[in-house]
Amino acid sequence: MPTLDAKQTYKNLKKKGFEDAPSRSDDHKYLEFRHKGKVILYTKLSHGKKEIGEPLIGQMKRQCKLEKSDFMDLVNCPLSLEEYTIKLREQGLLDAND
Repeated sequence: MPTLDAKQTYKNLKKKGFEDAPSRSDDHKYLEFRHKGKVILYTKLSHGKKEIGEPLIGQMKRQCKLEKSDFMDLVNCPLSLEEYTIKLREQGLLDAND
């Protein structure tokens, strides 16, 4: 069962354009993906966890609108920000002209 390092996942999502969301809680970090100033989607990570297990990976991949393999590539860096925005465009989440 694959796991992800929580700190590295957070850092890599930030590198891919995710920003800390203004809404916070004591038990989760919320990240928003913005495009041209507009919030397109969000995801969250649990505070205090060193590893992200299968259930949270499943939730995060759905929130990021990706298949599991693409999500793993996004957080492990083979999937670039440009490739990610293309995938979001293909799903109609971003305007085709952006």
